[in-house]
Amino acid sequence: MKCFSELSVAPFAAGVYIFLRRMNTPHLDHPGRQALKTQRTRARLLEATLSLIREHGYAAATSQRIARRAGVTWGAAQHHFGSKEQILETILGLAYARFIDVMGAAPLPRGSRAARARLFVRRMWAHYQGDYYRVSLEILRATRGRRKRRARAWEQRQGRAHLRVMRALFHETQLTDAQLREALDFMHYCLTGLAIGRVFEGQVSHTARHLKRVADAFASMLGAH
Repeated sequence: MKCFSELSVAPFAAGVYIFLRRMNTPHLDHPGRQALKTQRTRARLLEATLSLIREHGYAAATSQRIARRAGVTWGAAQHHFGSKEQILETILGLAYARFIDVMGAAPLPRGSRAARARLFVRRMWAHYQGDYYRVSLEILRATRGRRKRRARAWEQRQGRAHLRVMRALFHETQLTDAQLREALDFMHYCLTGLAIGRVFEGQVSHTARHLKRVADAFASMLGAH
């Protein structure tokens, strides 16, 4: 098991670039030279922020360090994002988008609800061990006292997307939206605890057993009336 600081940032870099392509020039199949330059600079700034937090924690991601690692001035960084807070918000948005991508990556094979729940939990566990989730968790923990009380618009959109994906994967469930959200929250809290344990302990005993227990409980919740 690699420690958090040894995890590769490359998958995040590729995801950043694709995300920015879609976000900034969704109508262009072949954006111009200036648009590409803008996207690449933004991607470098996001990469720099992620890697600093990944390697040394949230406090290490100061404005000047972000700019220096990205190879730009902080003035140039402000031109692209406005503030460090906007860089962090973009990383959180990317993490949520990645979460949805993993959830709906491929249809679960036909089978019992319990078998599909186990496959789904294993799929999500892979995401919870990655850079996207771990860095977003660090950002949320460090900025929790400064967050606005109102939910972010993208959080609301992603919450609705979670429910759509879940109903597509477990179409037979008769849960209300509130009950389905509760089942997802339960899985989220369990996997978050395991992920944090692996960061601090390096290895959590009986992970496979824990994941099976989470999946069994999740399947049971999905079958409730």
